[in-house]
Amino acid sequence: MPQDTNAARDLADALARVADQKKASEIVLLDVRGRHSLFDFFVVATAGSDRHAEVIGDEAARWAKAEGLATRHVDVSPDWVCGDFGDVVLHVFTPEARAFYDLENLWADAPRVAFEAASA
Repeated sequence: MPQDTNAARDLADALARVADQKKASEIVLLDVRGRHSLFDFFVVATAGSDRHAEVIGDEAARWAKAEGLATRHVDVSPDWVCGDFGDVVLHVFTPEARAFYDLENLWADAPRVAFEAASA
């Protein structure tokens, strides 16, 4: 059964804040409701290195656990960390991997959701 879309949006915002607090850049929230059968939002962020991406993914998983939320899976591979948090997926790329995979172009029809970084 799908989660409440307000809850999914709140989760996307919270994961974006975690990424921002760990100094990710270029954070974008994509609303993929109605475009993807499993997820409501993608949070896409850039990390400065493979290790930086891993730290952001680890922190997101720790945050979710502390909030009592289930983290279904966090996959760490070179250049990319992908975390499945139910209706929200967190993608953290190195700059090169983000350019290569180009999720924003792949999901060009998905509206971008406003997120204002604390550092802005």
